[in-house]
Amino acid sequence: MAVAGVISGTACTRWGQPGPVTPTIAPLSSIYVDPTTGSDTSGNGSSTSPYKTLTKAVTVLTSSKVLSPSGVTIYLSNGDYVAANGEKFPIVIPTGVTINGTNYGAGPTSGTFINGFGEDTLFEQLVHAPPHTAYTTLEVVPPGSVSLSDVYVGASKISLPSSQAFYDSLDDIGTVSAATSTFAAGIVSSLRNINGVFVPGGSFTCSSCAVHGNDIGIAAFSVPIATMQPSPVPPSITLNRPGTALSLLAAKVVDILTDGSANIDVSGSTFEQADYAYTDAFTPIVLTTVRGGIDFGGGVASSTGGNTFIGARLSELFVIRRYETIAAYGDTWNPNQQGANGSGLYPAMHVFGSGVAGRNVTIRDDALGSTVSVGPPPVPTPTPSVSPSISPTASPT
Repeated sequence: MAVAGVISGTACTRWGQPGPVTPTIAPLSSIYVDPTTGSDTSGNGSSTSPYKTLTKAVTVLTSSKVLSPSGVTIYLSNGDYVAANGEKFPIVIPTGVTINGTNYGAGPTSGTFINGFGEDTLFEQLVHAPPHTAYTTLEVVPPGSVSLSDVYVGASKISLPSSQAFYDSLDDIGTVSAATSTFAAGIVSSLRNINGVFVPGGSFTCSSCAVHGNDIGIAAFSVPIATMQPSPVPPSITLNRPGTALSLLAAKVVDILTDGSANIDVSGSTFEQADYAYTDAFTPIVLTTVRGGIDFGGGVASSTGGNTFIGARLSELFVIRRYETIAAYGDTWNPNQQGANGSGLYPAMHVFGSGVAGRNVTIRDDALGSTVSVGPPPVPTPTPSVSPSISPTASPT
């Protein structure tokens, strides 16, 4: 009788009357999306009946009341995630999620390509920018914590309304951890103000990624996030290349641009030909005396170095702010420049100070207290071994 009661949707109460069985809701752990075979109306997000758009998957995620304690993963099939298929840009992600693409390495036309842009009104409000000036593809907002892998993020067609408007493929105000992904992918326009990733008060970690941009690769700067924290939030950037996979910054003007407050930890990355690989010349949104820790090797973040700074048209590292301390040990530079040998290496430690100018390092005269330290690779600090304690031998009585 008990079995029959469960099957029929009822169960016996202690008084012998049937009562409703509270349905068990399976926690949401995965959502599948396929822009070719999926449907946002008849699909249910399963592997056999996927949704059509990432927009729909994010809507389902944020409205779900029961999530798996181990997290939710959105699986994106390869294909073009575009407005013509129903995507609504920018796609804003306000919660924790893992997003995995497929067929990375085959290029945006054959891999998972999140392809489109829309006005980023949240960013405009955050930095007090005029309407119709900020545009993006993906936006992660607090308390959002997003893990991305094997995706292309960008826009193959961009039309900005004015010369004051700008685009970046990712606005990271929350936390983003990416791997084997490309940002500002598919950009075919030569328009100015086309950028890779903006990190206003967020945290951006990228392993074996490529970041492009007609102007800026990555811009990181402090902002006050009024709803979360009234004081400015310093951003952080961590870039690395585990194994032999490519880690590439390939903007045309500057690869990494900050306001001097960002924490930077970069290792195993290649900076392609831009005017500057790094500069702190970003005009601050808010005044802050905070100076971030900048580590391209052997510095406060224990970066292992191994970066390649070759080909900057003006200078690899260009410092304009006071009391900026940059460590860049174990990197390869433009050869035969500012003391680097023919292989682009600094065999001995050297510290550049304010007033220096050259293809590798330039520090403006008025940037008092700022330094860039270069030299051989950092020597790893050995982990002290714990000596076993020896029990004393008892003396015979």
